[in-house]
Amino acid sequence: MRIVVIGAGFAGLACADRLVTLGHDVTVLEARDRVGGRVWSQELIPGHPQTVVERGAEFVLSGYDVLRETAERFNLGLAPSGMSYYVREPRHTSSPVTAEEVAAVASAMRPAAEATDSRVSLRAFLDQHLPGSAAAEALAARAAISWAASEDLLSCHILLDAVASVQPLPTARVAGGNQGIALALAAHLGDRVRLQTPASAVRTTPEGVRVDVQGASIDADAVVIAIPLPLLEEFDLQPGMPDLQREAMTRMVRGHAAKLHAPLSSRPPASAVLDVARRFWCWTASDDSGEIQPVVHCFSGSAAALAGLDVARGASTWLDAVGALRPDLALASDGALLSTWDDDPWATFAYSGLGAVSRPDDAEIIGAPIGRVHFAGEHTAGEWAGLMEGALRSGLRAADEVHAST
Repeated sequence: MRIVVIGAGFAGLACADRLVTLGHDVTVLEARDRVGGRVWSQELIPGHPQTVVERGAEFVLSGYDVLRETAERFNLGLAPSGMSYYVREPRHTSSPVTAEEVAAVASAMRPAAEATDSRVSLRAFLDQHLPGSAAAEALAARAAISWAASEDLLSCHILLDAVASVQPLPTARVAGGNQGIALALAAHLGDRVRLQTPASAVRTTPEGVRVDVQGASIDADAVVIAIPLPLLEEFDLQPGMPDLQREAMTRMVRGHAAKLHAPLSSRPPASAVLDVARRFWCWTASDDSGEIQPVVHCFSGSAAALAGLDVARGASTWLDAVGALRPDLALASDGALLSTWDDDPWATFAYSGLGAVSRPDDAEIIGAPIGRVHFAGEHTAGEWAGLMEGALRSGLRAADEVHAST
């Protein structure tokens, strides 16, 4: 079969790679001039590999089995971070609270969260069970940052999820940068990947599907659309999506996030600190050299948090906030790198998640094929939504689905 995959992020590349292995003729269309999508690694200081930062997805976490297998396949090592993504020292709360106290409260709240309807928001749950608690403030901030959305939109069930965990589980990233996964997959696919080639429409024909691209068209037996959720909703697809599918999409939480990386004039110890009031966290971590990078990394999530940090105007307000939060760090005077996704035309948001209004079968509905048109992407990955692992798993799932339809 001839198959067109739209999107060369983790989902599209994993899908194309599996399809080629299964013996299909594959073409990958990517709008950007690079592969990786929302996974993008870059040297903060050009020419200094010890300053590689992740402009997009950052951490390799527990349960990332497909990512680890893919990295091993291409001889890409995983570099321990020297800190844990899951444990962050909370600061700027209404009253002092420690990371250990937050962890204890989170553990104590699990049974209540499990017994509560998933349609109850995290904010409502915390207001009921932990009114006025500094630990609740930290949990709410942590969840809003991680899911890049207000706790009003999030289900209380995220307290059961590993991403909202506060246990000291191991954390790593791909040696040399997470984008190495995408680059390795693309190299394996060779000239099947076409960069700067945005698809504009997909139309079902009596013989198969037709993909419109740059004033021309490509005829294929099937297509896999692996583009971010907001772009998928606006994509010219004929026939269009069923109302059921569109309604499931609207129930997904839309995450809005930004990252800031700033050089340091000296190497600090590993650390992870959460600014509860300003809704961001920052960390210092080791890379594949085993040494702590001379960089402080920061992440903020939710529209309100980004507005409070004034990221639309640049990095200065956020840098001041980092200086106030971390006076122990020797921030360099310039060279900071701010990454945003809302203003990226090929993303328009950070990532998706399951919210208080989500339904158990939403991911399955969103990912359901429409005839010869199939879908991949982190928004189709259910409990793995928003994660690199989810993107990879969705690509493999879509490839197997296409193959099974032959």
